[in-house]
Amino acid sequence: MLNKFVLFFVLLSSFSGFSQELNANVMVNSERIQQSNKQIFTTLQNSMRDFLNNTKFTNLNVKRSELIDCNVMLVVSDYDPNSNSFSGTLQIQSTRPIYNSSYGTSLLNFSDKNINFNYIEFEPLVYSENSIGSNLVGILSFYANIIIGLDADSFALYGGTPNYQKATNVVSMMQQNGDKGWVMGDQNNRYALSNDLLSNMYSPYREALYEYHIKGLDVMSTDPNQGKAGVANAINLLSNVHKARPNALPTRIFFDAKADEIVKVFGAGPTYDTSKLIETLTRINSINGTKWNRM
Repeated sequence: MLNKFVLFFVLLSSFSGFSQELNANVMVNSERIQQSNKQIFTTLQNSMRDFLNNTKFTNLNVKRSELIDCNVMLVVSDYDPNSNSFSGTLQIQSTRPIYNSSYGTSLLNFSDKNINFNYIEFEPLVYSENSIGSNLVGILSFYANIIIGLDADSFALYGGTPNYQKATNVVSMMQQNGDKGWVMGDQNNRYALSNDLLSNMYSPYREALYEYHIKGLDVMSTDPNQGKAGVANAINLLSNVHKARPNALPTRIFFDAKADEIVKVFGAGPTYDTSKLIETLTRINSINGTKWNRM
């Protein structure tokens, strides 16, 4: 009897450690839709949340404390109950914990304005690396892999490559449906995002992501000066992306997530000479010039 108990405990422990990767908060906003029965949107919200939180997108053994916190908000702009079609925008945000701190830093703050899919209430959403059953599953699978990839890149240099490749595979499978979000030509869609993340041209962005976190924010609690230097070095790496392609998507993604945080990092003590840094920031991300001047 004791041996059976020990075996059960070992099995339970192994399963509890082999968890999914995401801790996703999902919201479906249907305020623009004028109809009395809103249950379909609640069901959709629950289905999206369960899909993201209960699906394993990697073979990694992930502890519950290591789940990636993320927020996904779908704003529905059009819904046709006759064809079960939805369209709108999707806002995706993810955060990463900082070593020896309760602070979570933003890794992704991205808006996808090309969201179109069909969904029947209570329809199961199932993930497969080799076959995507619907556009909704494709969209959610794509961003799940992007979120995991960015998180991995922030802990290990080029650590996110396997998940970016999975995201690109999703793009390849979904391109046949002709949806604008998947096709080549748009510099801000899902095709462009996964393509850029794997492009050698934008490898300095991924290097910057690693430097910014491992050699920057993660050492702030023990050596603020070194941490600030790490953040500054990461921004200098991004200037190489700017030289290759001004206003590139990876650069915009970085500053959409980090602009306010950078101001806070250099606005707090100890004193750090930001003159050259402000010049670099203003050159590669002029849209936030007012924020940089506050540093």
